[in-house]
Amino acid sequence: MVLHGFPRKILWNERAGDAIHAILSEEGVETAVVVTDKVISGLEAFKELLGTLESRGIKVRVYDRVTPEPPFTVADEIASLAREAGAKAIIAVGGGSVIDAAKAALVRLVKPGLDLHDVAPFNPLGLDRGGILLIAVPTTSGTGSDASHAMVLTEEAGGVRRKVAMAHYDLVPYASVLDPRLPGGAPRRLRVWTAMDALTHALETLASTEATPFTDALALSAAEIIFTRLEDALNGDEEATAMIHAAATMAGIAFTNGGLGLAHAIGHPLGAALGTHHGATVGILLPRIVSLYYSDERARAKYERLRRILEELDGAEHRDDLAGHIYRLYDSIGAPKRLRDLGVEKPRLEAVAARVAEEAFHDPDIAYAPIVPPPEDIEKLILNLY
Repeated sequence: MVLHGFPRKILWNERAGDAIHAILSEEGVETAVVVTDKVISGLEAFKELLGTLESRGIKVRVYDRVTPEPPFTVADEIASLAREAGAKAIIAVGGGSVIDAAKAALVRLVKPGLDLHDVAPFNPLGLDRGGILLIAVPTTSGTGSDASHAMVLTEEAGGVRRKVAMAHYDLVPYASVLDPRLPGGAPRRLRVWTAMDALTHALETLASTEATPFTDALALSAAEIIFTRLEDALNGDEEATAMIHAAATMAGIAFTNGGLGLAHAIGHPLGAALGTHHGATVGILLPRIVSLYYSDERARAKYERLRRILEELDGAEHRDDLAGHIYRLYDSIGAPKRLRDLGVEKPRLEAVAARVAEEAFHDPDIAYAPIVPPPEDIEKLILNLY
């Protein structure tokens, strides 16, 4: 078994500007493009980051037009700016959308003739020989994009909007900079939704058909941290916030090397069809998928191990299965448990359920699911999410 994807460097619990400057100085990089969005670019922490780099002689160009669920075209816009600036580093400061946009830009910068649709794990890329550093600074604790080999972009064809998931181990950022001040200042609702995403990464990877002892260790620890520290983090505890930020990256490394499963295979087309937040969408799916996976002996054993850790070591109240602990956590933090909690109307869900169920079978994450129900059962599961 080969482990493919780890950031070369992970800098945790440091100020982002100082950490980035240390990396750039060590690698002899003097010019960089910083990729972000309009919200992040207006934050004091972001301005401080830029000020630190500029005051220490780094020439910086900023691209701040990344939108949620970015389109394919964003890659060429960022790559063009990087070429114009002669940048030797792309620094992504933001959530999953920003980091995914930066990954796509790296591909177009190093391999300008490559169609992004052709990015796949076993197609040679050689991005690591392109001389461009990709540094990720996540401002949310959830996507794991700062440590993963995946990127998700959005396209529209024939009036249908869909998310396209691509992956390659060359897309794992060179460095992940984890400054917990950044997610600590995000709105509570966003922090809840992104934590749901991180927990889904951890629990799907535990059950994945490609899980290894290495991914199990990271996923198990990440899940335990989220179960035990998330409520404190949301209530302002700085140490807990730093731990949750670390857990999201741990889960990102785990799923990059172990794979995901049904929650993401369904969640990608479902979120695209309904326009719902990715983390909230897969998080709503998670307890249903965990219950389904209990039918698989290997997955059940791992979930039961985590349940015992939560109850016997961490003092959680007994639940019959791990799904019970997920619902307990969701109740304690006010997380959505049904699609109607996100404002989805039932007729809209009914209109897309069959198509989403079919598209789930074309999502690469379904390959790692220990149990794959037939399309009609997946459609019923989707309808029951309402």
